[in-house]
Amino acid sequence: MADAGQESSEGISVSKPVARVMMLVNAAVWGSGYTMLKHVQENMPTQWMMFFRMASAVLLMAIVFFPRLRRIRLRRYIVPGLILALTYWLGFIFQLKGLETTSPGRNSFFTDTYCVMVPFVVWAFTRKRPSWQHLVAAFVCAFGIGLVSLSGGGAELMHMSFGDAMTIIGAFFFALNLVLVGFIGKDFDAIALMLAEFVWCALLFGAGAVLTEGGPSMAWARWDIVLCIAYLVVGSTVIAQVFQTIAIQNLPTSEASVILSTECIFAMLVSVIFTGETLTVPSLCGFALIFGAILLSEIQLPSAKRQRGTTEGD
Repeated sequence: MADAGQESSEGISVSKPVARVMMLVNAAVWGSGYTMLKHVQENMPTQWMMFFRMASAVLLMAIVFFPRLRRIRLRRYIVPGLILALTYWLGFIFQLKGLETTSPGRNSFFTDTYCVMVPFVVWAFTRKRPSWQHLVAAFVCAFGIGLVSLSGGGAELMHMSFGDAMTIIGAFFFALNLVLVGFIGKDFDAIALMLAEFVWCALLFGAGAVLTEGGPSMAWARWDIVLCIAYLVVGSTVIAQVFQTIAIQNLPTSEASVILSTECIFAMLVSVIFTGETLTVPSLCGFALIFGAILLSEIQLPSAKRQRGTTEGD
């Protein structure tokens, strides 16, 4: 059995380009999962869906990664896993509560404002001010997401409802979860940490489902629902979360959040292909802004101080 020191060194190290690709794959899987998620939610209560999703992910990860997990002292992961699970669970609870009284477009926009919050959450934890590039990129990205998600809206967009406020609170917990993954993940094995988080999430969603949504139904055992949940488990939960946990250990959190926010692009593309949703000019402008935000976060621009030093040297 590995000791604490050995466990902390088991984190998976990858290059920054690989980490960026992993975050992009994460965004693609999450974005494409919205179509499956919507179909399941039309036939199954949300917390039961999340319970089956989390519980299935735990079983899958325990089987696939058993040789790795058996060498790790899993008791160390109980508290960190609970901390991550609480922020993840609260994010979904507030987001879905907001969705009850606001439109899906507004809900999507306000949820994705987590990319604006992340640099400020990091600042609160570390007292280290984010670079101007990441701050500007986050705000530009949020504006682009707004154009994509809110295109076709009317005067109601200027009204902040109770559902909007609940969704923004949920976005804060998603931002907090992403930041905590970055901090905590550096001292723990990525796979074991995700397993612990999923175990706690399954318990939290399961308890919530029993208390608020009654018992499960055999009517949910349809092949289309099972296939959609399987995609959400394998793609949107296991692959996406593991990729995120590994990548966030090798990238600045604010940069990772901007890349991850491109999930709305993939969500729109899948919706256009499979549901016939029409692209609008504001949506296309939003795509351009999001892409520009990613470039701004990726390109290393020379600072004014360094540029001045070079000029003086000449």
